[in-house]
Amino acid sequence: MKKLLIAMLAMLSLTAQAQTKCDWSGYFMKKSYQNQNYFNFQTNLHYDTCVDYVWLVYDYQLKRTDTLEDVRGFTQVQFNAKGKYKVGLHAVDRCNKCDTNFYIIVDITIYGSKAKMDYSAAPKNCRAYTFEMNNMNDTCMEYYYELWKADEWINKMSNKEWNSLSDSAIYFGYSWDEKNIEYYSTKSERVLKHDFSDSGRYIVYSYWHNTCTGIDTWAFTKITVCPTEPTTSVKTLVKNTDIKTIGYYDMMGRQVEYMRPNEIYIIIYSNGQRRKVMQVQN
Repeated sequence: MKKLLIAMLAMLSLTAQAQTKCDWSGYFMKKSYQNQNYFNFQTNLHYDTCVDYVWLVYDYQLKRTDTLEDVRGFTQVQFNAKGKYKVGLHAVDRCNKCDTNFYIIVDITIYGSKAKMDYSAAPKNCRAYTFEMNNMNDTCMEYYYELWKADEWINKMSNKEWNSLSDSAIYFGYSWDEKNIEYYSTKSERVLKHDFSDSGRYIVYSYWHNTCTGIDTWAFTKITVCPTEPTTSVKTLVKNTDIKTIGYYDMMGRQVEYMRPNEIYIIIYSNGQRRKVMQVQN
């Protein structure tokens, strides 16, 4: 009995020694960037040559775990369905023979087709509009608007092209130059009354922001203000043939030689213009 007790005490001593070697307090895992349901996560584990680690994401709805790609301590994941997820790191210290787990819970609230915005023009003033986003009846919800004037790309379109323009085409094709912004919400406002400064084509960007989860649900609406009036905002456009492509960059600012399918990249041109693009592949 005495020998057994001595052996147990020795094992506990060895375990305690191993745990003292496994100090993970200097390491971290954190969310480094979020754009709606698109997340980037970061760690400093990659600096330690003794440590191997793997990024994991667990889907509580599907009860499934997937691995994520690591790029020098960064990973990215896009959540396309409402629900709860756990993004984690499993780290193993080969030198000190210990391991640990880091994780962050992500709660995605996406309203999708439930997010609707109605609008109408005043009967005697075609520039006076009322916009109303549907009420989600959620105490965490805030409501915001951005009104954007048509840019050069949109002004060159035929009516048929303009009317058939999809949300994804607007998101990646429009310049989003600050000089074209007509109005933006500085506080939550579900109903907006606005008198446009000019007639012509506009993009209404409405979004429902969940303050509890940090997730936005957004929608684009195309409107033509006073369509029978001649607009003063359309100018003769001269094509500049001297504009050249400077380079292609990923969302973390790294220059790339080629673009992988289904990932967002930024093209920078010699005139300073930037454009987001994505090559879609099913």
